[in-house]
Amino acid sequence: MFKKLNLTSLANDPEAPKLFSKPGVVMLYLGIVGVFFALQLLGIYLFAPVVFDDFILTTLERFGKGSFDGTVTSYSMIFTLITLLSIIFGIIKWRLASVSDQINSSKLGEITEPFSKTSYKVSDYLALRPFPLYVAMGFIGLWLLFTIGTETLTYILDKNPTAFVDDLYDSVHPKWLLIIAMVIVAPIYEEVMFRGILWRAVKEQFDGTKGFWMATIVTSVLFSIIHLQYEFYEMSVVFVLALLLSFARAKSGSLYLPILIHMINNGIAMWMYLIIS
Repeated sequence: MFKKLNLTSLANDPEAPKLFSKPGVVMLYLGIVGVFFALQLLGIYLFAPVVFDDFILTTLERFGKGSFDGTVTSYSMIFTLITLLSIIFGIIKWRLASVSDQINSSKLGEITEPFSKTSYKVSDYLALRPFPLYVAMGFIGLWLLFTIGTETLTYILDKNPTAFVDDLYDSVHPKWLLIIAMVIVAPIYEEVMFRGILWRAVKEQFDGTKGFWMATIVTSVLFSIIHLQYEFYEMSVVFVLALLLSFARAKSGSLYLPILIHMINNGIAMWMYLIIS
């Protein structure tokens, strides 16, 4: 489906400056994950009174009712998307400005032109660039095999990974709001967060293929853990999906490909939920 995966090519990424120290990576992970959960809770707190048209709801009532309401959850996800991306972009811009003098005083891989905040951008660090079509076709093919395998196993084990969607879909109005939130909104902020800044921050700490493997394993484990709505089996499937998304990010040199695959994955899952329910 695509050229043989070359781990050496996955490790070579000379365009990116090193923005974080090892202690800085630990702080980054704690901060980003903490902000991620905080924003989701804040979104529920802010939008529950609006959706229920009751501004005297207590804090417990906001979280108790809002957490299981599809409309509140959808608004919270959109709020998380806008705010989290703004924070991530701000962190990267701040770090780019902080290391600019250090970058200019030494060569950065194959880059010979002076580094500046205008010559190297946030989009470069996050790899927001076009991806090769043949790589995309190959990984979409791999994803299709992954999906067929996991759906077969899910059926054999009699699992229902979309059960948590029932309350959300029954309560959301309009219905398309939840579909957009889960198929488009969530993949964007999750990929920018995991295969974007967090993956890059770990990868830049190590030379060669070790950086790729460390970044891939660490972010994939964390990605599966944050899906608290799932049981162990479903979290294991999410972990394997995260590995695939990390390989797609590295091989394509673009964050857009894992975002696309993530959207396709969630879209097919939502489509199957709608036709079965």
